[in-house]
Amino acid sequence: MPALSKGQTARWNKRLAETATNKARATALWDLARLLAGTDDTAWADLVLLLQRWTTEQQNQRPPS
Repeated sequence: MPALSKGQTARWNKRLAETATNKARATALWDLARLLAGTDDTAWADLVLLLQRWTTEQQNQRPPS
């Protein structure tokens, strides 16, 4: 996976900090994962699994409606 430059890291930190909901955070994380994986299908598959687990954990932490 490619490393992010200092500018890219700052941009992504800012984008993630500006997310107010888990839905917005998830969207940003999926975008970042795609960027990091690039054309590496194995890396993409690993990141997909990681983000699916994160999404499931976030959904399970929601208070009942």
